[in-house]
Amino acid sequence: MENQGFRPIIPNGCLLQGADLFLRKEVEMKMSALAGLALVVGLGILLSSCGSNVGPPQGGDAPFHHLKNGFRNPPDSPKRDIPFKRRIKFFSEAVWRNAISKPPAIPTDHALTRDEAKAQLAAIGDDDFVSWIGHATFLVRLDGVNVLTDPVFSRRASPMSFAGPARLVPPGLLLEDLPPIDVVVISHAHYDHLDTATLEKMPNKERITAVVPLGLGKYFRGYGYVREVDWFDDVSLPSANGGFKLTAYPAVHWSNRSLFDINRTLWMSYGFSAGGHSVFHTGDTETHPSLFKEIGQHMADSHGGCDLGLMSVGAYAPRDFMRGAHMDPEGGVTMGRELGCKRMVPMHWGTFVLSFEPFEEPRQRFVEAAGNQALVMKIGETVPMKAIAR
Repeated sequence: MENQGFRPIIPNGCLLQGADLFLRKEVEMKMSALAGLALVVGLGILLSSCGSNVGPPQGGDAPFHHLKNGFRNPPDSPKRDIPFKRRIKFFSEAVWRNAISKPPAIPTDHALTRDEAKAQLAAIGDDDFVSWIGHATFLVRLDGVNVLTDPVFSRRASPMSFAGPARLVPPGLLLEDLPPIDVVVISHAHYDHLDTATLEKMPNKERITAVVPLGLGKYFRGYGYVREVDWFDDVSLPSANGGFKLTAYPAVHWSNRSLFDINRTLWMSYGFSAGGHSVFHTGDTETHPSLFKEIGQHMADSHGGCDLGLMSVGAYAPRDFMRGAHMDPEGGVTMGRELGCKRMVPMHWGTFVLSFEPFEEPRQRFVEAAGNQALVMKIGETVPMKAIAR
């Protein structure tokens, strides 16, 4: 499917977000707005404890973030205690906004056509590069190692094929357009980051190393090697001229795939390096008073710094509801500077409608805050690492 001429496919419907759990009712479903509202409010009630801890601390020598039946955020993380009435108000407003709103206008320069994207990728040759496929999905090559981050190629970021957030823009490249993938990395369990349909369709799974947070290995049957990692674990692989190294880092977020597994699997950010280049992927996270300064020092010691930060800066509005789970664009810039990143790409925007901010606002605010450190990529665009790390 070509990006050119692609039209948004969510003209109406209801959007439900419970800190990253969303359901969208589209017009063709022919459900009434009232029925959608009832569904939203019902799930809002069930999700009233989203982001809460799972059981008491594990005790003994277990790390702080390990609980008896799950995980929690690092010490001093922003709290996310949303009153029940505020949840209901948010869910109700989400239904109403999406029942009456028109789809956002997609700027003509937001995405390359598939043919343009394929041509750029082919022209890069054997050089290191980064390609934005959309949302949090990037193809990165470092010293001959092809890394695919948080791969989501499906039409929806949802547990259901017929409802849920639908793409406004198709993937910049399709799975069949990609070079052989060596490493797949997943930041956490939410549907806009872990897409089981994509994982099942991945070509040559038997040669791929999957690096995933604790508890997510079960989704990678048939993959050559699956490594579940805790925060600050390292994974090393051979590369063309030395070695590829990936480190799992903390993030301030939460996880679930259903109403019954909240925070049962870990979430993470991650950094990786090879061939003299380094990349940091935030996953989904809120800012933290000290954590990312510490991670920046670790990146400097273990990865030679951070050439490029892939910063999650969308799905932040309304702020009182999203604070503690998603940072805003200015927070993304601050975090990138704490990490020591030379350049920063805004991501987690411009693909799915997941919250209330205007479509282009994340990019605009990010560029204003980041100045010449901002690298705004088009969906499908490929940029050589040597141009970034100069």
